[in-house]
Amino acid sequence: LYSRSLSIPLNASMHSVNMKHILKWSLLQASCSTVNYSVQFQGEYELYNLNGTWLDAYDCQEIGENWCDLTHDLASNSDYSIRIKTNCDGQKSWTQLPATFNRRHTLLLVPKMTVNVEGDPIQVGFSTTISDMTVNLKVWQEGDEQNALIHVIRAYPYNFSIAAHRGKEKMCFKAEALVEAINKSCSTDKQCVIIPKQTSDFMRPLIVSIAVVVAVTVAFILGWLATHFGPQIKQTICHRETIPNALLDDWPTRTPILCTDVSLEPTDPLLLLLPAKHQCTVQF
Repeated sequence: LYSRSLSIPLNASMHSVNMKHILKWSLLQASCSTVNYSVQFQGEYELYNLNGTWLDAYDCQEIGENWCDLTHDLASNSDYSIRIKTNCDGQKSWTQLPATFNRRHTLLLVPKMTVNVEGDPIQVGFSTTISDMTVNLKVWQEGDEQNALIHVIRAYPYNFSIAAHRGKEKMCFKAEALVEAINKSCSTDKQCVIIPKQTSDFMRPLIVSIAVVVAVTVAFILGWLATHFGPQIKQTICHRETIPNALLDDWPTRTPILCTDVSLEPTDPLLLLLPAKHQCTVQF
């Protein structure tokens, strides 16, 4: 029975995307000093085998939020009844989800497919939040879909490597994502990409060999030019200027040397410049 003194939570609904089940409801419109919510569920097993028992949602007891994650509680393909208990200052009321919920009703979003053709092999990846899924990847050359190859990808994070079909104009890819637990699937759009040609294994060593031969030839030519035309190149780069005439005049062969007169007082610290008759010369 609902308490007449309380207005029950309104607009209870289940939002389920990619196997993640979130129950939401509007907040209680009443004057309460404290208010909290608790969620319970009842599956077909509880209804028929446990005399209609209701089970508490583990993470949603006496909470203040107006949402509850029931992903781990609703773990079978059963029709679940779900209800919310509101506690306002000790007064309780219940609101039940208008219809039963089955996880088969979840909305599957098509995973985003990316194809990377830069390296070898080609890398194909899928972006999704579902960890329990099988991806059937279909690959074919454009215009030859009847001979397409199917690759099965079962492990998260759902990446796959394919040997590159170099030289083909275009390769096409399409994937089907299947959640086996609920037997539900969705498919990506067809995606065709150009596979660029790459240098073959035979051409790579040939190109390296040619590069080495060219480098050795250039080094030989530079060495031969330096040997035979080195002086001319040096003269051109380092030009020699003519020595000025002033620097070519003969220097005196004799150098005058100053002498002191022995008659000078030893106490006189000054040196005198003697006349020519007192000059001494040193012959070099």
